[in-house]
Amino acid sequence: MTDEQFISGFLAVFETKPEVFEQAGAVDDLANLTNTISQMADSSNKEVADTLGNWCANYPKITDEINKFERKLKPDRTKKEGQEPKLSNRYPELLENLRKPRPNS
Repeated sequence: MTDEQFISGFLAVFETKPEVFEQAGAVDDLANLTNTISQMADSSNKEVADTLGNWCANYPKITDEINKFERKLKPDRTKKEGQEPKLSNRYPELLENLRKPRPNS
């Protein structure tokens, strides 16, 4: 998986399956990840992907979902009726920081 694919997979899981972060017990640690990513404005995709990978190493369920995403052409939306994607709303700056263009390494 390329660095760009890993970042894209992380974003897809974050946006479409926020419950995975809750189930993995990663919600409290997202603030730390957000702070780290926000300080990486001049970092390459490889550095960002490595940071995400190191963070995800503590949460195998999230890594598994990212790997599943890579095997699918389109991820399935799992939003249940009446369910608010809480993590997307609580951590919009994480998404914004991950979507910023980065220098190629």
